[in-house]
Amino acid sequence: MPSASCPWSMFLPHDSMMMSRPHGAAPRAASSTPHSHACHARVKVQRSRSRRMSAMPGRATATDDHVCVIGAGPAGLAVAAALHQVGIPVVVLERGTGTPSSGTALGLWTNAWRALDALHAAEELRAQYREVSLVQLCREGGRLLKDFDLHSCDGGPHEFRGVRRSSLVAALAARLPPETIRYGHAVSAVAGEDQGAGVALTIEGEGSGGQMRFAGVVGADGSASVAARAAGRKPARSVGQTAVRGVASFPSARDMPCNSIRQVWSVGPRAGMYPLTDTELYWFVCYDTPSTKASARASAREEALRVVTGWGWGVEAAVHATPDADLARNALGDRWDIWPGAVAGAGLALTLAGDALHPMTPNLGQGACTALEDGVELARGLVRAGFRDAGSGVERAARFREAAREYEAQRRRRTLPLTLRSNLFGKILQAPVGVVAAARDAFVSRAFQPAHFLSHANYDCGRLE
Repeated sequence: MPSASCPWSMFLPHDSMMMSRPHGAAPRAASSTPHSHACHARVKVQRSRSRRMSAMPGRATATDDHVCVIGAGPAGLAVAAALHQVGIPVVVLERGTGTPSSGTALGLWTNAWRALDALHAAEELRAQYREVSLVQLCREGGRLLKDFDLHSCDGGPHEFRGVRRSSLVAALAARLPPETIRYGHAVSAVAGEDQGAGVALTIEGEGSGGQMRFAGVVGADGSASVAARAAGRKPARSVGQTAVRGVASFPSARDMPCNSIRQVWSVGPRAGMYPLTDTELYWFVCYDTPSTKASARASAREEALRVVTGWGWGVEAAVHATPDADLARNALGDRWDIWPGAVAGAGLALTLAGDALHPMTPNLGQGACTALEDGVELARGLVRAGFRDAGSGVERAARFREAAREYEAQRRRRTLPLTLRSNLFGKILQAPVGVVAAARDAFVSRAFQPAHFLSHANYDCGRLE
């Protein structure tokens, strides 16, 4: 039996580790089937002949002292903002056509806000979104198992806010100079330059085909990552669970069915919600991935209602109050890099961030939080390795590789325990067996103590110079 402080209630599915999205793709509301990057078959790690890379038509040409970030999601933009802050030239390549204006939300805990503070991007978001401190653990029939305030947890002060993904992306993008982000640039291949002089990227997209060379590359292109494949990482694996997520909109604060971080459990399926603003509410419904074709054809809303119709605590009302553009359905997955060993891309000036580096299920609500940490940690490591002061392209690439390998080891120590715990908690919370659910409920209502509930969210990535 877990200890009485085991944080079983941390399942907060959000836009972090969802298996179906390569970099820049918008959330999919219609299907739970993971889609793959169109160019995966052409991804390869190879030594290319040393040559000048063709410039993008109508685009500024990156020079060999730049770092390239693949993907303009939260992870990629956190890396880019951190690099820019420490004086490292950076270019972001994004396959999408622009910043998304709709989508779901992310739950950001204390460690994420510390990273955002380090990036000077926190205050804008704090002004837009509510801080929430009350936690409620409930059964779907109406029984309250436990409630407590985050301020009763050790290690405070604690901070939790739900933030729309689009708002987080905008706040991070605002930290970058104009033209840093190149939209419509899909990376289809990653190759090392001769004599270790950097990394060459093959770019596809309307009006942007060709190749570019950079001193180093950071793949932040999601769980279906082109860069991760080039680095020799295995794809994320499905855990057999699916989440439907959405942001419900209500006419006024009086109509909001929830003002807490609320978890609602059944025997098997589960749901949760928390307010973003006075009139917006994030929610999720999680269930075992159906094997029937009828379920696969159902819309995200229909599938969520199939699971939660008749449930209490406002779950059903939230599903009904969600616009189609703010719905998403995705399979959940993770990757356990327990013994990473020597990977194919170890000799490249290439590293990863966010879901590309450490895909995890959202049961601890830490996917986005650790992605924001990544940016701060990587930028600090590059400064420490002397990347800014390197002379030749070969030296810059060597300094990048040195910093990247140290960063990856540090991030593995931080994120692997979270990945394993998150996977385990998901299995326990969603066990479709009555006796297991009864034991879970009895433990939470009678023995659970919140003292160490947020121990994993107390991480401080520190400040940048």
